[in-house]
This record gives sequence, C-alpha cells and structure tokens, in this order.
Amino acid sequence: MSAKEPEGPTVTAAELVRNFSRFRDMARSSPVRITHHGRETHVLSDLATYQDLCRKAAEGARGGRADDESGTVLALADWIDDGIIICDQDLRIEFANRTAVAMVGATAGALVGRDLREALPVVAGSLVEVHAVRTQRQREPSAADIPSPFRSGAWLRFQGFPLGDQVVLKFRDITEDVQRHRKADLKGAILQAMEGHGGIGFVCTTARGTIERVNGPFCHMMRLSPERLDRVLVSELVVPADRHKLREELEASLRGEGERVLDVQFLANGGDVALARVSIVRLHGAYGTEGAVMLITQLSGSDRK
Repeated sequence: MSAKEPEGPTVTAAELVRNFSRFRDMARSSPVRITHHGRETHVLSDLATYQDLCRKAAEGARGGRADDESGTVLALADWIDDGIIICDQDLRIEFANRTAVAMVGATAGALVGRDLREALPVVAGSLVEVHAVRTQRQREPSAADIPSPFRSGAWLRFQGFPLGDQVVLKFRDITEDVQRHRKADLKGAILQAMEGHGGIGFVCTTARGTIERVNGPFCHMMRLSPERLDRVLVSELVVPADRHKLREELEASLRGEGERVLDVQFLANGGDVALARVSIVRLHGAYGTEGAVMLITQLSGSDRK
C-alpha cells in the first residue's frame, strides 16, 4: 500500500506569482500545490523535503535492481550443470536448482523452507554436512572431492562458500572421472609390474600400425632402444614370412573384431630370431579406435601354436 500524500494548500500559478514570499514560507511546513487552468501541475516544497524524496527514490531504485539481479542469478542457477543449494544462516534451504533436485532425488517443494538435514536425512553425518557446517560457522569457502551421500559408490566435487548472509552449496557428480583415474592408476601399475617381470613385452601402436610406445623387455628382445623403435611399423619387425599374418590380425583387431592371438618370429637387431606369442587388443578412445595394445612373450620352439 502506497504512503498517503502529505496535504497542503492549493494555489493558482497567478496567486503564487503575486504572493511568492507568503507561499514560500508555507512550503516549509507543508507542500504547496500549484494549479494552472484548474489542473494541478507543480508542487512547491522546501529543500529538505525535496532531498528526502530524492533519497527515497534512489533507495527504491537500488532495491528494485537488487531484486531483479537476484532473480536473474537464481534463474541462471537453474540451468547450470552443477547442483546448487542455497541456505540461510541456520542452514535452512532457500533455493535448490533443478540439477540439485535431480541429484538428491527429491522435489524443490520438499526441500525449500526446511533444514538441510531434515530435508535430506542422508546428509546428516556425511562430509557434505561437515563442509556445510564449516562454511556456516567460519564463513570460509570449503572444497573437496567426497563420496556422495545421495548415491552408493558415487563421488561429488563439493564446494561450500558464504554469499552475504547465505551459505551456497555447489556440487557435481565426478564418478566417471574418479573411475577413469582409478583405471589409469591400475594400467600404470600393470605396466610397472610387467616391467619388473622382465618377460612380458609391451607395444602400443597407432591406428596405422606404427609403434607409439614400448617397454624395456620388448626393447631388450629386439636389441633396440625406444627411440629406434618409435614410429616403426610393427609388422616390419617380424620375419618376412610372418608379416602378412601379423598385419591381418592387427587390422582385424583395429576393426573391433575382438582379441587376436598369434605366434610370430621377431627379427632382432643383429639377425637373431625370437619366437613370440602376441596378444592384440584394440585401444578404444573417446573418439573411436586410437590404435592397439600388444603383449608379447617369448616362446620356445615346442610352445608354438
């Protein structure tokens, strides 16, 4: 409801001109309304009243802009990929974007207005609660990769930070990233174990069949350094009689026809021949076939398939 306008005398423009000093004195206590041809057109007031009106108008404009900006921020937050939950100083939920609602398996109506731990019981005792409370009490940002309380076996990249009087909780699912890193760690450990074993050669090829990476046991068998083997066609390292067979099996693997196993004779530097069993598996990356991985073990003549 708008404030009631202050009452004051009403005079014509002609009367104001004839008795300006009188009406100026009257305007110090209440505004004087001025009419022209019977219609109010101006108001005469003292300077203090005018300055007060300007100040209130400026504050109203700022408040309106702040509300508009806040609404815009929340509208944008509803479309980002990260989950966003905004709480008050008591960790009572004031806003949850659609990503957060989907990740916690609830509805916005079931979250807003309720205590964080009451609305989401799985948060109680979890690292999400620990970081949220730390941000709430210490008013400091907090960030960590933590197990998700919302889904078994999942991981979250979590951030909590103060925003004015509010506490913002921001999180996204990084389960695939964690699993990818674990697989990379496992592959690294396997390669290290193969290096220590000493009897298992490793060759990684490009999609064209050229060598991209080798390990020590394979270099030892070939009596060549990794630099000498870099970008060499792997099929050129076997005796001529086995080259066609190796190329065919490698191409079949690159086409996605499954693991291939064959016995071939590698021609080492110096002319020695090493009989070996080769297992070939396609290396599949984010954008399709990136090459192949070969595991190579030396055989005796009686072991040949």
